[in-house]
Amino acid sequence: MRPKRKFYSIIDKVYRMSNLYDAWNAVKTNKGSAGVDGETILWFEAQLEQNLREVQRLLKQQRYRPEPVLRHYIPKGDGKKKRPLGIPTVRDRIIQQAVRQMMEPLFDRDFYPHSYGFRKGHSQHQAVDVVRRAKKNGYEYVVDLDIQSYFDNIPHDLLMEKVKTKIADGRVLDLIEMWLKAGVMEDDRFYDTTSGSPQGGVISPLLANVYLDEFDWKMNQQGFPVVRFADDAIIFCKTKIKANRAYKAAEEILEGNLKLTMHPEKTKVVHFDEGFRFLGFHFWKDYLVLPDERARKVKDKIRHLSRRQQGKSLAEVIHKLNEVIRGFANYFRIGNVKKKFERLNEWIRMRVRAYMRKKRSMESNWRIPNKVLAQAGLVSMVSLFTKRS
Repeated sequence: MRPKRKFYSIIDKVYRMSNLYDAWNAVKTNKGSAGVDGETILWFEAQLEQNLREVQRLLKQQRYRPEPVLRHYIPKGDGKKKRPLGIPTVRDRIIQQAVRQMMEPLFDRDFYPHSYGFRKGHSQHQAVDVVRRAKKNGYEYVVDLDIQSYFDNIPHDLLMEKVKTKIADGRVLDLIEMWLKAGVMEDDRFYDTTSGSPQGGVISPLLANVYLDEFDWKMNQQGFPVVRFADDAIIFCKTKIKANRAYKAAEEILEGNLKLTMHPEKTKVVHFDEGFRFLGFHFWKDYLVLPDERARKVKDKIRHLSRRQQGKSLAEVIHKLNEVIRGFANYFRIGNVKKKFERLNEWIRMRVRAYMRKKRSMESNWRIPNKVLAQAGLVSMVSLFTKRS
């Protein structure tokens, strides 16, 4: 790691109009719903110049105060539990983005190279590729690491210490502390936030990486290479003895230094022959497998979009289906998925044929050949698989 340099004057760059416009464009592109004030992106855009000038004025005069985030729950990957999201107001998202645009380059240059979450030029596929290369290079064991409720449990004081290693501009530090302590609104009740950085906050991913960067480097310095995507991490080892040592080292850093908690059941030492999950894939021996629950999840989406009792044209239905098919196939096509893709492809075609004829009869559906579906614009999941590099 190179020595840290401190930056003392950032706030004037944060509220520069060009930076605020860039922040606005990023927020608009990411979409998202209204926060506690009910103001939508469309409403903010209706008086964009005036609203951004007001943001600039508040920041210049140190009169800006964030609103509490609006608590919302979304299903986790398993479809059973729910993950809490904190939705800031549009104004707060723009200011967070403006600060992030100034801060991120200062921290990112020194981040651990195999930290892939929420970083420009880094992706989930790159993180997956690191795991596959590690297996080929003789790493037979991993510590499959799970940090319990990471975003909700980051200690504010320790996080701010890490931010201060590079940021010495008091006004920017004040903004970050205000966002951390802004509180949460849920069911019309206000709750204080004494720890954590809400998932859904624009600046939260950067702060999460800032906080865990110490873990990445310290593990690597002890001879335990890590690949991490946000709070999802894998530690590589060549023997079980070293894997057990890596487990203890991770525990000392995370629970001792960083005051976090490793999930006692989900964090475990695993051999590649046993298999483990990382970023949606199931790693097993030399294979990269599409988990059954992921296939079921995409089938549920397609089943909903292709239901016969809806007043949409075939073109509208296929357009929506193609968005889901492309997103799913482009992500999972790097794995050993050909047979599963073929089965999914036939099932999707059956759903579209049924929609076209508004009948359940398999016999009548099969009278519609594949080329007719292709002419109607339906994307083939298998063709996306065969186009992979």
